[in-house]
Formats: sequence, structure tokens, C-alpha cells
Amino acid sequence: MTGQPLREVEAYLQALSRVRSAVQRRHPGGQGLASIFHLYRSRSLEKAGRIQESVEYNVHGSGCLFVEDSGAEVDVDFLEEGTEVFDAWRIRRLSVSLGEESSESLDEIVAACRKLVSLGRLSEPRSGWFSAVE
Repeated sequence: MTGQPLREVEAYLQALSRVRSAVQRRHPGGQGLASIFHLYRSRSLEKAGRIQESVEYNVHGSGCLFVEDSGAEVDVDFLEEGTEVFDAWRIRRLSVSLGEESSESLDEIVAACRKLVSLGRLSEPRSGWFSAVE
């Protein structure tokens, strides 16, 4: 495995952190990114909109797509208890949205995520679905 998949995962985690910070500033005391999802489900928030000047959101199925002004697309799903999860496809989606080179296979990205699981930086609550360890 080359360093490319690991760089993609790291870039996704950095973008996820930026989006999480924007949501926290807008909805302090909330449940992280899941706040957007829960506010939409309770009809307190539109399906799509702008969190701050730099981040748009669009709730879908069991998750939400966040788009930064740079064009970075950070797609995340939520487990029942609100845990943020992502898979290799979502990591690749970020790279593609930024016009950056992506790994040749999703399996390489999964392997990079599992390496980070072994280092305690990620967890794998469901097979192939990862979550940042806070």
C-alpha cells in the first residue's frame, strides 16, 4: 500500500473536523454533526441550507452531505445513537470533489482506515464503516 490512501483518509478527517467545528459554532451544546440530522428530523431545520457562510448541508437518508466553499464534499452517515460514520466511498468522494488524485481501489482506502483503527485513531463500529476516535 502506498501512502496515497492514508493521505486521503487524513484529508477526510481534517475536512470532517472543520465541518464539525462549523456545526459546533452554529449549534453549541448539540450532538456534533448529528445535530443537523436531528434538527431536520424534528422539523426544526430545512433539509438543505447553510450552516455558516462557509459550509452548506443537505440531509439524506441516514446522513448528511456537507460542502465547504472550497468544494470539499464531506459526506457522513449516523448510527442510531448519533455516531458519525464514513466508508471508503465517502473518503474517495472528498478527493474527487477537490480534483485530487484518488487511490486506485476502495480496498486500499479500507486498509488505510484499518491501519488507523489499529493505531487507535479510528474505530470500526460496523464492518467497512469507520468513526473518528475523539
